Amino acid sequence: MFGLNFLFCLRQMICAFLLGVASNAAWAVDISFQSPSGNIRCDMSRDAPLAVRCDLGVERQSYTNRPESCDGVWGTSFGLGQTGTAQLICVTGADLTSEGRAVLPYGSRAILDGITCRSEPSGVICVNIAGNGFEVRRAQQRMF
Repeated sequence: MFGLNFLFCLRQMICAFLLGVASNAAWAVDISFQSPSGNIRCDMSRDAPLAVRCDLGVERQSYTNRPESCDGVWGTSFGLGQTGTAQLICVTGADLTSEGRAVLPYGSRAILDGITCRSEPSGVICVNIAGNGFEVRRAQQRMF
């Protein structure tokens, strides 16, 4: 009844959960994954203010106007809660690393409490139950 995609994703999510909890002391990470290219790294958590955070390693970013209140890296980290709109995150700590992260294969999804992140050859798309989200890829990033 369930497709191989679902079973692989479920197996990856269980592995990602175990790896994520061990690697992130700031909050309990339930799902931790990266894109097959390793360019996009994401954490999904029930305990964090934003349920998903994705960091993108890019040469060119879409959002370049850093607010005065941001003393860190701007325009390459995106967050999303279960409701509300996507947000750009001012990162003052370390970026999410690819070390120990499970790979979310193209065409697969990570799902946690109403938020779905889908890995595609063009990038990662995360959407909440209200239909808001973000799409991150090397060439362009957008929030909707």
